[in-house]
Amino acid sequence: ENRGFWLAPPWRGQRLMQEAADAVTDFWFNELKFPVLRAPKAVANTASRRISEKQGMRLVATEERNFVCGRMPAEIWEITAEEWNESRKKGRNVLG
Repeated sequence: ENRGFWLAPPWRGQRLMQEAADAVTDFWFNELKFPVLRAPKAVANTASRRISEKQGMRLVATEERNFVCGRMPAEIWEITAEEWNESRKKGRNVLG
């Protein structure tokens, strides 16, 4: 439960969130030196899922969670610092 974002509808679909997620993830691992990042998301949020997939994250759990719009199924995605930095070398994210 380390990362979450919200973007207003007029700004969606411009890769802004992908770029922001990559910058935050890179900072998390390479500046703050945390070993693991976990990102919860509503199952229905397919755009958020695509960002996690592009970053090389893997699905590690599913559960019910409370969101701004109510309780719903959620996925927990995870990536390690080692996996992130390897992903960057392979060009799987904006910063790589």
